[in-house]
Amino acid sequence: MTAEPAATARVEPDVYTGDYYLTNCHGHEEFAASGGRSVGPRFAKALSLAGSLRGRRVLDVGCGRGELVLQSALRGADAWGIDYAPAAVEIARAALAAAAGAPRERLHIARMDVKALALADGSFDVAFMMDVVEHLYPRELARAFDELRRILRPGGRLIAHTSPNRFVRDWVYPHWVRRVNEAALRFCEWAGYRDRLFNRMMLPTGHAFPEDPFERAMHVNEQTAPELRRQLEAHGFRVRALEFWEPPPGRDYFDTPRLNAELRMLDFLRFLRPLSLHPPLNRYFCHHIWMTAERA
Repeated sequence: MTAEPAATARVEPDVYTGDYYLTNCHGHEEFAASGGRSVGPRFAKALSLAGSLRGRRVLDVGCGRGELVLQSALRGADAWGIDYAPAAVEIARAALAAAAGAPRERLHIARMDVKALALADGSFDVAFMMDVVEHLYPRELARAFDELRRILRPGGRLIAHTSPNRFVRDWVYPHWVRRVNEAALRFCEWAGYRDRLFNRMMLPTGHAFPEDPFERAMHVNEQTAPELRRQLEAHGFRVRALEFWEPPPGRDYFDTPRLNAELRMLDFLRFLRPLSLHPPLNRYFCHHIWMTAERA
């Protein structure tokens, strides 16, 4: 049994480095190219779930580089971004200062902990919580939800995204995906087939779900959808929409049509895509969980 973390447990802010935000964190390619004018698919989806932001007061929790703050302000919101990592605050402030034509009077960045928000009760209409849930220990997450409920007006909207879906991590990967990978590797060895796709780095077969070093250091509370719903409802939110999601296909991963075709075939075998993009398979095979909730 995993030991209960200490009441003071947290991922320290200096774990979140400039390198993490600029080379690993979702949307870093679009940020490098546009400074936040163009955003990755998760951020685009979050904005679509928020609806019209004109005249609204918007909070982005764990704002990272600040793209959602900029995009919200460009859509007419009074936009606030908070992060407790100094590297994030520094990058976000520099990016927003450099954004040509940005509505400066509606852009605000502050270093702040979501568990103790220096913000007035009922003062926000919309809050984004993008890839924050899995970085907070259970006690931290409970306090964060209480604080977000406090600062949202009645009926205010919370848009939360978390990944990976722990059901994929704990069940689909060990009992299905890694076995498909093992079978593919054995077949290639038997056939004498070698290329850049069929190797143990691209097709992991270990018992543990594969993580990069950032995820190992930062992910302390990955979720299933039922667990996240229960926690939101226990802290005074009504869940209005739940969605299991995979980002739309972007550019091809490899530089040859053959390798990209092989990857699509493997993804069908491992994740049943595109079938698993639809209910009921999506709840078992999709990595990304979205919840749209409102303050009760």
